Amino acid sequence: MRSRYCRTLAIGFACLIGTGGRVALAQESPELPSKARTEGESTTEDQIRFYKGKGPGRGNSYVERYEEDYSYLRDPARSSDFFDPLKFIPLGAEGEVYLTLNGEARFRYDNTDHRNFAIATAATPARTAGARPTLTPATEVSTNQLYKQRYALGADLHLGPNVRFYADLYHGQQTGHRVGPTIPGNQRDALGLVNGFGEVYGILGDAKTGFRAGRQEIFFGNNLQVRANVSTNLPSPVFDGFRAYRDWGPARVDAFAYNLVQFVDGILQDRDNPHVNLWGVYGSYDLPKAVPLGLEARTSLEPFYLGWRASPFAGGRGAGIYNDRALLTGGRVVAATGAGFIASQDHRETFGLRAYGAIGDADYDWQGAYQTGSYAGLRVDAFAFNTDTGYTFRGVPWKPRLGVHIDRASGGADRTGGTLHTYQPMYPNTQYYVPNNEFAPTNFYDIAPRISLAPTETVTAEYYYSWLWRYSESDAIYIGAPWPGAQGQNNYAVTALLPGRSIGRQSDFRVTWAITPHLLALGEIGIFYPGSALRAAGGRVTTFLDANLTFKF
Repeated sequence: MRSRYCRTLAIGFACLIGTGGRVALAQESPELPSKARTEGESTTEDQIRFYKGKGPGRGNSYVERYEEDYSYLRDPARSSDFFDPLKFIPLGAEGEVYLTLNGEARFRYDNTDHRNFAIATAATPARTAGARPTLTPATEVSTNQLYKQRYALGADLHLGPNVRFYADLYHGQQTGHRVGPTIPGNQRDALGLVNGFGEVYGILGDAKTGFRAGRQEIFFGNNLQVRANVSTNLPSPVFDGFRAYRDWGPARVDAFAYNLVQFVDGILQDRDNPHVNLWGVYGSYDLPKAVPLGLEARTSLEPFYLGWRASPFAGGRGAGIYNDRALLTGGRVVAATGAGFIASQDHRETFGLRAYGAIGDADYDWQGAYQTGSYAGLRVDAFAFNTDTGYTFRGVPWKPRLGVHIDRASGGADRTGGTLHTYQPMYPNTQYYVPNNEFAPTNFYDIAPRISLAPTETVTAEYYYSWLWRYSESDAIYIGAPWPGAQGQNNYAVTALLPGRSIGRQSDFRVTWAITPHLLALGEIGIFYPGSALRAAGGRVTTFLDANLTFKF
């Protein structure tokens, strides 16, 4: 069992650095330090009655700072950290009204060689059947060096046992070489509100029940469907809306409805976008433990329904923001080719099931989803699945874990019938696939063996090598952020006109070092070797370097 020191480090940092790393806490030991309780109501010192507040990963993790519970510090004798006086500031004699503060400062350096693979920016289809289209070469793509800073301060005000208000403010800066003509608000913002909500909650019947309204940073399940990207200076996307939940301990259900928030560089100028909506229901249930062949088995199931819609703006404004174009020509899909953009509506209904757990030292996290809806007048019929399976050699020095990702998402279109098979990944953790967010998990399949090591309790290292292919050669390869369907231009759209099944190969090595419980360093290097589909469009080998230093309290 890892020490409390190591678990505290994992809680604090694993997801804040934007690596897509995941932390399993509750699975290692039923005893969690008090700081690790998420939405916890302890009935005794060693029992957690309600705990199903979910961050990304297989256990509870605290990229969502508002899930942290420091009410145990009502007892001053339990204070053990220099910053504990800021975690429980009583505002009344009984301690029922109190304030919790948190903060973060992160410094990040990115270096990308041949950003977007230096792929051609557009193509003119050939007039003669079978002839090669004319490509428009990319320019000024040799190197992109970015220096990023973000500063955050959050406050959690509890007004008794049933009401709370939470807010955090972020400041983001981005400078460097070839920053680009415009900087999205999630990278540079003088002062942005990332979270700002009120919540009422309590025990109704046998379950903790709550209702949260306002601006919210959200994560569901293993973050491969909906999550906020924390590699950007401001976590993005975040949403305005409401979320209701009931938590029985081994089971939880959340229902929610949101509008997307668009960050604007300025002082609290971020605005709600009523034209991009997310709603759904997410469930989670822990099956009773079993002991097959003498090995303890733990399994959790998470059924979910996610609805998503992006509609064109009124008054012709859609061409500037929703500038995707989809054409069904035979069985070929051409999206955002760089000319003649039209505003299209993208409406998706996603039904899925995630199963994750462990059998002895083997672990698994498998998820499948079916998607229907419509896009630009086409009926959607698409699917995706993700599998992460591994085995940890706990009796071996450095506790190596050998694992593999196998993933797939549909693409293409029917030659007749007007059906689109291009899966819409909404807001996934694209760093799960490649480290620099330059690839969207749609119209692809892959296999990615990996190994992770823990040389010490404070140092972890992981290496993986991925092979990626196109599901359909009649559909494009898609850029990772933002998803182009009704939201932005697909920089790789020309690949829909070109042959080639292979997308490429990705090599990635990452090291994290928890220097202290409040200071984390990370270094990462990734090399992407384009396959035939990207090389046909001028794609070149891309190298990505990333270095982070994060302080938080």
